[in-house]
Amino acid sequence: MKNSRVPRKINLFLAFLFVAIVFLLLSYKTILIKAGNFLAPERNGKADVVILEGSDLIKWNAVKIGIGLLSSEKVNRLVVVVHQASENARPFALPDYPLLISKNLEDLGLKKNQFLIITVPSNRPVTLTEARIVLSILSQNGVKSTILLAEGFHTRRSYWAYKQVGLPLGIEVIPYPYFVDFRKDIWWQQIDVLYEYVNQLLKYIYYLIRGYIPLKSIFVT
Repeated sequence: MKNSRVPRKINLFLAFLFVAIVFLLLSYKTILIKAGNFLAPERNGKADVVILEGSDLIKWNAVKIGIGLLSSEKVNRLVVVVHQASENARPFALPDYPLLISKNLEDLGLKKNQFLIITVPSNRPVTLTEARIVLSILSQNGVKSTILLAEGFHTRRSYWAYKQVGLPLGIEVIPYPYFVDFRKDIWWQQIDVLYEYVNQLLKYIYYLIRGYIPLKSIFVT
């Protein structure tokens, strides 16, 4: 009796494995799209300002989207966040970068009262430090809502860091991801983007473990 049951269990296991493989082959695109949407959540809405998430060098694509939101009157002001590099890490032969950004924005037709440039230190945890400084300044200027323009799969971690800081300040944060070198609906087709996804997922988990963002961020956008 015992020997007759062993092949039966193996057959059941093989049947289950076959069904699982077929399911994955038929639905892997849907699963991967949902995985991409998880780390790059997006919501629509209007706000007082749009924040271009901090970086050492601001991406042109982010600027275009930010100006587009400003032109469509979805926001009233563009906020550009620049990470301040140490003296040794500062790019060679680059002049005052925030001043250069300001000049270029004016050259694109923006008036000085339409944008604000905020420089933040690159102190760890970088994203949380940025959120605290930026939202503190905006709160003092009466801002109650913001669209957060974040790059790709960094969006969920950045959004929840800003959201946690914004809650006690009464500032609503709306996530808005942008993508530079790939399309969101086929992100898994590029090996470097796969590495980036895993990297951002690990950083997101790290923020969860350290308590920088709440566990409920896993289930709630």
